[in-house]
Parts: sequence; structure tokens; C-alpha cells
Amino acid sequence: MKSFVWLVVGCGGFLWPVLLGGHREPDVEVSLPSIAANCQARSEVGQMDQPDAVLEQVGRCSHQDELGFDRGKMFDEVWALVQEHFFDPAAVGSKWEAARTEFRQLAIDSKTHDDFAEIIREMLRGLKTSHTDYFAATNPRRGQMLGIFQMLVPEDRQDLWLYPSIGIDCEQVEGRWFVRSVFDGTPAAEKGILFGDEIVNIDEKPYQPVESFKGREKVKVAIRRQQNGPIELFDVPVKQFDGRTMFEDALLASAKIIEQNNKAIAYVHVWSYAGLKYQEHLRDLLMFKDLRHADALVLDLRDGWGGASLEYLNLFREPIANLTSKPRDGEPMNFSGVWGKPIVLLTNNRSTSGKELLTYGFKKLGLGQVVGETTAGAVVAGRGFLLSNDDVLYVAVSDVEVDGKRLEGRGVDPDVFVERPLPYAAGADPQLETALNILSR
Repeated sequence: MKSFVWLVVGCGGFLWPVLLGGHREPDVEVSLPSIAANCQARSEVGQMDQPDAVLEQVGRCSHQDELGFDRGKMFDEVWALVQEHFFDPAAVGSKWEAARTEFRQLAIDSKTHDDFAEIIREMLRGLKTSHTDYFAATNPRRGQMLGIFQMLVPEDRQDLWLYPSIGIDCEQVEGRWFVRSVFDGTPAAEKGILFGDEIVNIDEKPYQPVESFKGREKVKVAIRRQQNGPIELFDVPVKQFDGRTMFEDALLASAKIIEQNNKAIAYVHVWSYAGLKYQEHLRDLLMFKDLRHADALVLDLRDGWGGASLEYLNLFREPIANLTSKPRDGEPMNFSGVWGKPIVLLTNNRSTSGKELLTYGFKKLGLGQVVGETTAGAVVAGRGFLLSNDDVLYVAVSDVEVDGKRLEGRGVDPDVFVERPLPYAAGADPQLETALNILSR
């Protein structure tokens, strides 16, 4: 087992932990004994008598795979790591001992990798803290997280940050899978899959975030865009996504100019801010490439991972000085080192961690307006652990205060609140539309 804490240099020369996040999950009332019992019943009699809420929690018990690891040993490994490293020792005292008693046998009795992971996650949810999660090999976020915490991966296991997908992130609502994110430049984006599409099945089988795409070159995705509406079929290529580079690729593919009311508005979606390279790409796009000619900017911080440093706001502050270079031949060139034009941030309830710090600072400095939803309220520092079964444990190891107050559990409110309902949205984006209206007045 290896662990690594990712640090960057923040404002004022201090070391700040990169806050990665992952959306803060709502409290869910679900009986773990009933989950285990009904998964057992399903495997024995081929049916399940629990409601859809239970199916949602266990990621569908119908998915069977070989665990290939000692469930009791893995449970003990996870439990001990949390007890040793979780930032609040009071939370991992007697209550944590009770959690071991409650959940250990359930984990041992689990029949699939997904079931085991959900039991662990339910135990971790009892700590009521972000940056505390369990990512199994059947979860795309394992590869994404290992791409961020690259030092966790041994040189001979570089397959761990790869996973097959078409480039989507999905969310379950009342037992149905809906497309939450379509990463820019991916096969799903190129084939026209949209935010809010219901995934009815993949190759006529229930959708699984990783398993649906293993060993496939192409899949047939059955989509429904209206409740009880017709099913549309999409042939979509499958590719191996690399957690080290996928969010760079998506950021660059997202960059575009949107013309509205005779104004050219730049748009960039920063899916992950976990590393200086994302800020360097953004600065390059805005200062030296095609977006430099735009009149304004929409910076999209919705979804994905956090990781931003407060110093990144310097790109949008007042310039120290305005420079003019006058060559012997040719036109003079002006340079200030900053964007210097109107900007709107987009946030939602999955804008987490470092992105929340960036939003807080953006509002405090009065750099522009924030449009969308209150951020996730997931602002503590996390540490990743690569476990002996190749799953990843994420543990909150340090509390964080901003100007003397906690944003954990609270988040940062937008200046203009706009919701973006998910089911059957057919790609509609009222948050982006509002931002464009503000900047094109």
C-alpha cells in the first residue's frame, strides 16, 4: 500500500494541499443488512425484492464479478488506515469501533466488487466528511484519481490509471442512469450524446461505468431523451482513458468562441484543476492563442475534480503594469500579463474543493460574477492510498478554514442562482445561457 499527499505552492509562498474533492454525497437512508441479504437472495433465486433505492445504492446487484481478494483483510486494511489518518480523532474513536462491528461481516459476505465497495462507502459516509471515499476498479474515478496522484502508481503497474469508456460521467436518479458529464473531445461528445440523456442500456445490457466497455472497440448506446419517449441508438467507439492526461485533453477541446450580440465570448471548461498544468493551458489559451481576441470569458468550473490554487486568480487581477513592445518593423504589441476583460465563473454542486477556494477568492476580490449553484461544500484536504487489491482509498487528513471559517458542508453561493435539471435535459444549459447573457449586454 502506498500513499501520497499532493502539494503545490500557493499564494504568499505557503504550501497548500491541493483539494481535489469529488462531489459531496447526500445523506441516504439505506439498510446495509438488507442490501447484503437481498444481493444474496438475488444470487440464489435470480430476483430482488427491494425497491429501486437499494438497487441504486449497490450499483445493481445483478453485476457479478470475481473479487480476487480477501474481503475481511481488505476491510481491516481500510478501517485501520482511516483510524490512523482521518483528521478528527474523535470521529474514529468508539464510533469507529462500532462501525467495524456493524460493517465488517457485511463486507465479508459481499458477492461482487461493487457490493463490497458500496458497503465500505456506506461506512465512510458515517464520518460525514468530504474527501473520504473508496474507489474500486469498477469505478472510473479510480483511474482519474491515480492520474492525479501519480506517485501512488508503481512503475510496473502503469495500467492502473487507464480505464475503458466513451467519455461520460453518469449519475443515478430514481434507479435510472443519466449522463452528468460529456467530456469535451471524446467519442461520446463527437457522437452527440448529451447532458441529461438517460442511458437505457449498453449493447442491450445494463449500464456499468467500466464493465460495459471492457474489451470493446465500439458499443451501441441506447438513449432516451424524453421520459417514456422513444429510444435512440448511438454507435460509439470505446477508447482507453488515461487519468494523467484526459482532463488536459478535455480542457483544450472545450476552448471555443461563442458569438452573441456582436460580442466574441471565450469559453473554457476546466474539468480538473489538480495541477499547475491546467492553469498553464488556460493562460496560454487566453493570452497567446485564439481566445486572446475575445471580448469576455466564461470559465466553467462545474463537475470534475478540484485542486485549484488561490494564486491562479492573479490571471484575472489588475495588471502590475501595461507593457508595449515596439519593434523596428511591424506593429507595436501590448502585454499586461493578465486577462483584463469581463469574466463569469460557472459553478454547481459538484464544483469541489480547490475550485471552491477559487470561487471564494474570485468573489472576495470582486473579479466578476458567479453563476450557477452553490458549490459542493467539500473543503478539507485529502490523501490517497493505493490498497493491496489495487482499489483506492481517499481520506480527509486535514481540516481547512478560509478567513477563519469552514466551507466544508457550506460551500460558496453564486451571485446569480440558476439550476440545471438533469433528467431528460437534452443538453440544455440555462447556466451557460445566463452567463452569456450577462457578458453580451
